[in-house]
Amino acid sequence: MSAPKDQTILGHDIPKARLTAAGWAWGALYLGLPVLLLGNAVDLIFQWTLGWCIGVWCMV
Repeated sequence: MSAPKDQTILGHDIPKARLTAAGWAWGALYLGLPVLLLGNAVDLIFQWTLGWCIGVWCMV
């Protein structure tokens, strides 16, 4: 099956759907925020229990 071509409605070319900048931003927030929170929580647990500092803030 081939991809649909751009449609013409009342003489106007309507392009196919695409992901906008706002969509990319929401996707990054939706996927990135939980990863950051879980990663920081794991780093904090390791630092409290084992005394290892493995977070980004330890490189400063």
